[in-house]
Amino acid sequence: MRRRLMAWSALVVVVAAAAMALIFQTLSDRRSSDSGSPLRAGYALEAPYAYRDASGDLRGEAVDTLRAALQRAGLPEPVWVHVEFPRLLHELRSGRIDVIAAGMFITPERAAQAEFTRPTTSVRMGLLVPSGNPLGLHALGDLRRVDGATRLAVLDRSVELDRAREAGLTEAQLLRLPDAGSALAAVRSGQAAAFALSAPSLRWALREWPALEMAEPFTTPLHEGKPDIGFPAFVFRTGDPRRARLDQALAGYLGSADHLRAVADYGFAANDIAAAHGLDPTRLGKGAAP
Repeated sequence: MRRRLMAWSALVVVVAAAAMALIFQTLSDRRSSDSGSPLRAGYALEAPYAYRDASGDLRGEAVDTLRAALQRAGLPEPVWVHVEFPRLLHELRSGRIDVIAAGMFITPERAAQAEFTRPTTSVRMGLLVPSGNPLGLHALGDLRRVDGATRLAVLDRSVELDRAREAGLTEAQLLRLPDAGSALAAVRSGQAAAFALSAPSLRWALREWPALEMAEPFTTPLHEGKPDIGFPAFVFRTGDPRRARLDQALAGYLGSADHLRAVADYGFAANDIAAAHGLDPTRLGKGAAP
């Protein structure tokens, strides 16, 4: 009997401690949300969304867009917290960060765990080829038909690898590599006929690889019958009132001349921004996305 009472007492203490910790975390989150204190922004080092430049400063599409929106919302510079990409949602839900600024795409699975702002841009696949596009490649399927096409360079475990398989390329036609630098070198040396990756990332890479170019036009691969387009956005914990505040600030900034100038440096074009909001790209730079 005595042991049972002691066990129950221990259980009560544990439950009470957990309840108090939850209350304190909730109050802390509420004070942080209401006080205008800096957001803890989680980022992953993945150019062109977030990276460190030669001076060590944090830059990128997600970084600069968040800073601009926070300034419009009257909120201070965030506290930047480096997190490996696979752990970002976990760190957000556990309360260690307040917002994810890492070019995270909106998906139904992620939306069930957290709340996204409106997308900041759209991302399609691109194809990098030697200057002049000598093999006339304008779709992944062209690599199956064009005589002389060697292999397609793709990053191992990437979305582009999956789409190439869906387009009918065999394993022998795929050159799976660990990083973008290796893939770019493979195209330049002739080991691969082309390199498939997100278009903004390829435009970013072209700054240092002038002997290559983007295949234009390029047909966006289909996935489940629809063009495979990603929509990156900022991510908050469910119920955080700052999400709506930031979203309103984004509405006044996305598609503006200031926004277009800022993200052009990172490989994002007006067409990318317009496609995220169903706009005519020729109208951008004068107002903002809805």
